[in-house]
Amino acid sequence: MAKPLLLPILAALLLTYAVCALSLLPCPPCGTTAVPYPLSTAANCGDQSYKIRCVAGKLLFDSSNNTYPITSISPSIQRLTIAPSPLLPNACVAADLPSNGLQLNPTGPFNVSSGNTILYLNCTQSITESHLNCTQASLCHPYLNVTGGACRNAPCCELHSGGTIRRIRMRDSGCRAYTSFVDLDPGLPVNRWPQPAVALRWALPPEPTCVVQADCGSGSTCGPDRSSDGGIEVNRCFCNSGLRWDPVAGLCSQGPFTECQNPDGCSYHRIVLIAGISICIGIVLIAALIGYLVHNRRRRIKRDQKRVTQEREDILNAGGGGRTAKIFTPREIKKATNNLSEQNLLGSGGYGEVYKGILQDGTLIAVKCAKLGNAKSTDQVLNEVKILCQVNHKSLVRLLGCCVELEQPLLVYEYIPNGTLSDHLRKGNLSWKQRLAIAQATAEGLAYLHFSAVPPIYHRDVKSSNILLDGNLNGKVSDFGLSCLARADASHVSTCAQGTLGYLDPEYYRNYQLTDKSDVYSFGVVLLELLTSQRAIDFDRASEDVNLAVYVRRLVAEERVMDGVDLKMKEGASGMELETMKALGFLAVGCLEERRQNRPSMKEVAEEIEYIISIMDAKVA
Repeated sequence: MAKPLLLPILAALLLTYAVCALSLLPCPPCGTTAVPYPLSTAANCGDQSYKIRCVAGKLLFDSSNNTYPITSISPSIQRLTIAPSPLLPNACVAADLPSNGLQLNPTGPFNVSSGNTILYLNCTQSITESHLNCTQASLCHPYLNVTGGACRNAPCCELHSGGTIRRIRMRDSGCRAYTSFVDLDPGLPVNRWPQPAVALRWALPPEPTCVVQADCGSGSTCGPDRSSDGGIEVNRCFCNSGLRWDPVAGLCSQGPFTECQNPDGCSYHRIVLIAGISICIGIVLIAALIGYLVHNRRRRIKRDQKRVTQEREDILNAGGGGRTAKIFTPREIKKATNNLSEQNLLGSGGYGEVYKGILQDGTLIAVKCAKLGNAKSTDQVLNEVKILCQVNHKSLVRLLGCCVELEQPLLVYEYIPNGTLSDHLRKGNLSWKQRLAIAQATAEGLAYLHFSAVPPIYHRDVKSSNILLDGNLNGKVSDFGLSCLARADASHVSTCAQGTLGYLDPEYYRNYQLTDKSDVYSFGVVLLELLTSQRAIDFDRASEDVNLAVYVRRLVAEERVMDGVDLKMKEGASGMELETMKALGFLAVGCLEERRQNRPSMKEVAEEIEYIISIMDAKVA
């Protein structure tokens, strides 16, 4: 009697966790290769945003400019691999060179995933001097020594795609050929390397689109997608109450997902097995949760210890064109700042607090402290250490060292006595000549980050309160907590939009693609602040003029740009000074162009400001 009673009980348990509605079926196999959801080879299966092709039993991937054979698919990690473009006969030239290599749709769901070891072949001398690994220690040299052929004696470089990029760029002025290996073990001899392949990862799909309810399963309802952009209404099959969307399997469910999706039912043996697994998983999850709650602090401390160790190694090994940071002891910092007393507090913000201090040798310092126990604040401070150890420029705040405690890392800077540009603009105590000099120094510092740092650095939080003024009112760019290192051979960095309201590049905010032109936009707002002495966001202005960039662009459209210039600064100004004010205003508006490709580079901005200053200096002379 036990067995007949056990089966219905197990079946009931299974139904509690089972898949409730299949929203859209996966496509049938292509030859012998399965086509998992959301990949689509036809209009009636999969997700139409994830189209691939099945031709004569073989799967093909269409990029923006070429077609590549698919060699494998791993749905559990949302990854497929394609064969890289072959070389032309008797030449070290990729067949997709005329179309600039592998180019993925920038708005599509696919990107070049991490795990690729990309070897760039037949490169020009200018590429070998870049931040790619083109040394004799790079993996491309043993590869060419074994494979031989037309590429044997051509310059080559190595790149590990540690993030997500959308192209492997080929061009006559750069590298003309490439190959790639997925999850390569560099310790293996070349003759044991895997077949060349490029790994592409796809983003998890949203619920499938629908026109009528019949397009959806019984566990979902066809309704409008309120989050769709562009004003185009899109209907999707949203899971009913109590169910949730599983983007891997492409279905609605109320519990752990199983392989049993047979509409005619499953065998009791399969039910018993799956139900048992489900119960075991539940027990394990509960035990893991309890363990997590009990040991959370201990694990966090161990994790932080490991990260601290790695950060210290990175700091001590930093150098090149930048500087090496000194490791201060907690005792040195406490003595210098009187134990971080409130009397020494200079300011505070989302990152933590800044204290004034004096070292034993008499050096004045500013100490930035991450918020105790705040992981985001800690990450920003550690990121700033890594950034500032790689750069060295007179217009960038100078990092003296750091003290990386267990839970509260500290940064030690040179002390900048005159506060921020924002403070001085509010007080109105800067002359026009001083404002131009500050603009020039800031532009040169940012241009250095974009064009001289290797790899290039995007500041990501350029604003007047992050520009410090020294005793001679020289501008120094500070606060690199949000800064990013640009990726090799990539047009942008894909990241969630971060920054300060009023300074944030609208194109970066829309598509999460960070470029050097995002800093240019933010600097354009700083130029407007120098001209107007007004805040980037000010709710005391009329509602349509709250945003300073919008306000000044309206004045330019109405040919009244000088109406926005600070009245105190215009009083007594010479005709030449007024002309340079107007010139800087138009430069600022150019930096604020809606489309980033229409904005100048930061190097061009610095050169233009230098030209404006030279005009005024020549007139005075």
